[in-house]
Amino acid sequence: MDTAWPIRGIVWLVAYNTLAAHAPPTPIASPPLRVRSNILVDSTDTPVVLRGVVLPGLESGAPPPAAMTPFTFQIIQQRWNMNAVRLPVSAALWKRDPQNYLAQAAAAVSAANTQQLVAILSAYPADDAGLPTSDVLDFWRAAASTFRDTPGVIFSLYQEPSTRNIPGSTPGAHRPGDWSVWLQGGALVGGRTAIGMQALVDAIRAAGAAQVIAAPSFHDALGFQGFTAGASIRDSNILYEIHPFFDQGLTDDDRDRNFGFMLANFPVLAGAWGAAFGTGDPSCLALGTDTINATTVLLQTTAYFDRRGVSWTVSDFAPGGLIRTFDGYAATSTGQVWNCAAGDGRTGIGQFILLWMTGDPNGFGSLDPEQIASAAGGPPGPIAPGQLLALYGQSIGPELPLGPLVAEGRVATSLGGVQVLFDGVPAPIVLSGYFQVNVQVPYEVASHATTTIQLIHRGVPSNTVQLTVASSAPGVFTNIIGGSDARILNQDGTINDPGNAATRGSVVSVFCTGGGQTVPASLTGVVAALPLPVPAIPMTVLIGDRPAEVLYGGPAPGLLGVTQVNTRIPPDVALASPPERASIAVTVGNSTSRGGVVIWVK
Repeated sequence: MDTAWPIRGIVWLVAYNTLAAHAPPTPIASPPLRVRSNILVDSTDTPVVLRGVVLPGLESGAPPPAAMTPFTFQIIQQRWNMNAVRLPVSAALWKRDPQNYLAQAAAAVSAANTQQLVAILSAYPADDAGLPTSDVLDFWRAAASTFRDTPGVIFSLYQEPSTRNIPGSTPGAHRPGDWSVWLQGGALVGGRTAIGMQALVDAIRAAGAAQVIAAPSFHDALGFQGFTAGASIRDSNILYEIHPFFDQGLTDDDRDRNFGFMLANFPVLAGAWGAAFGTGDPSCLALGTDTINATTVLLQTTAYFDRRGVSWTVSDFAPGGLIRTFDGYAATSTGQVWNCAAGDGRTGIGQFILLWMTGDPNGFGSLDPEQIASAAGGPPGPIAPGQLLALYGQSIGPELPLGPLVAEGRVATSLGGVQVLFDGVPAPIVLSGYFQVNVQVPYEVASHATTTIQLIHRGVPSNTVQLTVASSAPGVFTNIIGGSDARILNQDGTINDPGNAATRGSVVSVFCTGGGQTVPASLTGVVAALPLPVPAIPMTVLIGDRPAEVLYGGPAPGLLGVTQVNTRIPPDVALASPPERASIAVTVGNSTSRGGVVIWVK
């Protein structure tokens, strides 16, 4: 064993170990959805709870160019871990140019559905009547006809109806008559007759659309308080919608009074909620000025939704709302002071939502320098050219792990929709998985003091992180990633373990990574083959704190980024009682592999 010899599979298996993450992915619904008792179910009869954002733009007629792109919807689903998006649409804009406007809405819905997002179309009125009038009825007749064959759609009837124009109504005190007008219409609002929610539902059904319909509560106060069975819409595929802004209630008791009692009989959608900064938003002001107290209310609200199975879409996925810009989609954050007047475009609850949904302030698919380390295990530290590196995260790769693609002795730099760039140089990928991606550090970083890493999954780039580059960073592979027993072959080719210890004086093969560049220089992504280069940096081995003779140290044939060290166990290594463990450490230049790694010796 004085030369290297190929060991296929033994080190790859170590490199493929995956790390379980904590934030669960939001289940993707399989449309069409339908109501079953008081829950939503999809086409597989699986219960569905919607989690999404409000994406404004269609109701204004001039959405930012990046707002309605497929990439934006991909960010919402992939990075923000959502399964729904609320799209406000305007009856007034539709009236001006019906065909083109619905075509624009259809394109947005298609882009959302392509990214596995349920699209909730929310109708904004042509005026500020407070209740639907004939323009909204006409809009739904046309929209339902357009979308009747689009299963991934929910129709939200009307944006925040109000009692203010109902004759005899007192704000903040819903009367039975208010709910009668809400259901059946008939009151004069602005000189026109109000259209009831039942008529809107009937118009949608008459157009042949069978999808779920969301019926909204009054928004001026009290939500669904005063709602009775007599106000229920005559249709089996209805969920009830409320916009629980904080000026209408801060506590679970408030939520129970406003809509919690509905949950026993109907599915409920919190169609829009949140806190807008820089606008004098009453919902934001109701949270006070203390960030800890305000964040506590946000936590209590989202926990209530989860505990009670309430679907929700939070407002607004737009610059100055949940994100800073459509260029990079960085989340807004509240900072140390809860300042509702802050209109800097950076202040908002975006980061809170990301943390709630993903457990990561940058969302799914992001990188954390503290979660990047040698594929051989150990804590984060400087990285070396040619080293096998493990990147841990969530939704950074495909659900089913994939091994390397090797063609003509070269490992591919794209695997399962994943690429990893080091200063823009694509890295060879030896493992691509949902929680873990293992790559070879390109030799091109050798001349750099630092390198910037970015991961791209399904076309969505992560944040960038900067790591320190060293000439070497040796790490010894272990049987369990991060464990103590070194992955070693005894002289007879068998695996070294407590029941199969190596004899003192025998030769063993140790497998490492992070040995640095070789002479002649190795090439990024090229599997080691004969004739083998030699390390450019001196290498030594200690076993049981005794110097061990190194017979060979260099690339492991047939593998990528792996250094094979054939070394003789010192005959005088101390053993308390055979077989016994002895520490093993590999030093390359000025860097030594982590402590606590052992070999079994007898």
